[in-house]
Amino acid sequence: MLDGITGTVAIGVTVALAVAGERASKKREKAFWERYGSFEGFRGQVDEEKIQRVREEQGYVAAIKAVRRTYPYVSLLFAKRYVEELPA
Repeated sequence: MLDGITGTVAIGVTVALAVAGERASKKREKAFWERYGSFEGFRGQVDEEKIQRVREEQGYVAAIKAVRRTYPYVSLLFAKRYVEELPA
């Protein structure tokens, strides 16, 4: 009986976390579009030299993390795209 209750609680927590994560993602996406208007609008506001330096010294993953840390409304997908499109 205890295993059934534990499993049910685990499923409930998992669903609650998924819903909360989805809400946070949508909120971040809305804030991104309100703030930047487009990917190009975002690109124009990024300190390109700083992110290039991080990419050169620490690699792509660190550069993506730097973008996300500095611009918290940017999705992982857009941060990755930005870093990949930086000139070499």
